[in-house]
Amino acid sequence: APAGRRWALGSGLAGLGLLGLGGAFLAGLRLGRGERQVALAGAAQATGPGAAPADEAMALVERFHAHSAQSRRAAFTGFPAVDWGAAPPAFKRHPGAPRLALAPVAADAPGARNAPGALAALGAALWLTAGVTERRGGLALRASPSSGALFSTELYVAATALPGLAPGLWHYDAEGHALVRLRDGAPDAAELGLPAAPGAAPAARVIATAVFRRTGRKYRDRAYRYVLADLGHALENLRVAATALGFDAHLVAAFDGPRLAATLGLDEDEEGVLALMEFSLARPGTLPRQGGASCPVPGSESLSPPPLPRALPPLGVTGAVHRATSLRAGTVSGEDMALPGPAPAAVAASAPRQARAVVLPAIAPSASSDVLRRIATRRSVRRFAPTPVPLPALAGVLAALAQPPLLSAAIRVDVVAHAVAGLDPGVWRMGADGRVLHPRRVPLAPAALRAAARAAALDQDVIGDAAAVLVLSADRAVLARDGCGAARGYRHAFLEAGLVGERVYLEAAARGLGACAVGAFYDDEAEALLGVDPAREWVLHFAALGVPAGG
Repeated sequence: APAGRRWALGSGLAGLGLLGLGGAFLAGLRLGRGERQVALAGAAQATGPGAAPADEAMALVERFHAHSAQSRRAAFTGFPAVDWGAAPPAFKRHPGAPRLALAPVAADAPGARNAPGALAALGAALWLTAGVTERRGGLALRASPSSGALFSTELYVAATALPGLAPGLWHYDAEGHALVRLRDGAPDAAELGLPAAPGAAPAARVIATAVFRRTGRKYRDRAYRYVLADLGHALENLRVAATALGFDAHLVAAFDGPRLAATLGLDEDEEGVLALMEFSLARPGTLPRQGGASCPVPGSESLSPPPLPRALPPLGVTGAVHRATSLRAGTVSGEDMALPGPAPAAVAASAPRQARAVVLPAIAPSASSDVLRRIATRRSVRRFAPTPVPLPALAGVLAALAQPPLLSAAIRVDVVAHAVAGLDPGVWRMGADGRVLHPRRVPLAPAALRAAARAAALDQDVIGDAAAVLVLSADRAVLARDGCGAARGYRHAFLEAGLVGERVYLEAAARGLGACAVGAFYDDEAEALLGVDPAREWVLHFAALGVPAGG
């Protein structure tokens, strides 16, 4: 898109800039033959001249989500098309930069747990996140799943005090399993977009980005959804592997993305900074910190969405929503940033009177001793046998999902049960502790349920043939109360959906099942399948589950 193009809401509004739209910004969006209004809750309704950046950012997020929704019906939302250009390289390279080869990790990671030394352990964790674990049909498959096998994620390391690694900025070369030195000297907290904190700095920080064009060339304006969910899968592998290898690893929710991108020398219109994880060397006998990601306290020197520019970024709405979900340093008033609140209890949708909640059998957690092997050998399973999944196996998978949230408490899990022994076919909602399934649409005719699920997922057999489909949604009220602001909450919700989705893969493998994450679906049909109101929940992610064919 030309640099000077304005963000138009349709042919009748061509040439108007975002910040001057006022009420026109809230105009209804035409989706197919019907009308869908952009539901803007709370402060987001106040967009117009003089609106706070946080309000404008969430209004844009609302607009993006509606625009990127898929439907069988033609959609009109007014964002101009983007020329995504030629495919960028699958691996990012830095010719001439010094390289540090990392200790090789076996394909099934048998000895990764005992990797000698902090540097070898870090290298193993990076490989188990983004490393090439198999080459097939010209594709370099990675440890983490990726939509369309496009692998937009890139990893960087800011080393401070990691034994064996000189302080500085490094890029992880996933193809060569090496660290490439970008700069000598550890960046300080300000250069990483973080507030100064008392005490020793972490041994290292891993910064995750996405090269948008890798995914956008195939998925167009829905690409931002995919890169976030894909990254969530990768971050779960990184967290699990790092913990198993002796690190205290935790995600940082709030950081100044533009400042961090500048430190890395990135053009965020092409490669956006999306997540940050801190690694500390765990003391013997201590447990790694779980969860705890938080945002700055309102009223202090803090972080808020950057003002949105009038000119459309080069990658159109993808660049726009990335800016809207970013944070930058600045003073934020208590009125501008939403305070975090408790997540409301999940409420089951109305169901036939005879349907009752199902208490799942208590299942012991899967052994953690082989989790690195499971990460390294994970593959998406797209063909399932007609064998029903035993209820205890499903219970074990769901129990693994019911962990404290790492970035967002907004995620809700529904189970579309096609063939689960001991569970009526239909749609069930998982309780917060993973031990109870509440009926939403139960019972349903098995053949009709399979047909509806397959149709909602763009007619993909992997969804129609699965024994069960886990569908992840975001509670919009909880998302809006994210401590980093509602727009950042949208990013956090997609990342959290990916984190949860990767647990499905790992726990399924532990129980002899196969899984396949699916981000392509017709939003309106997915909402109808679950019986959710899009004004209250957004469907984000599917995960098929079943017994692998031939297994």
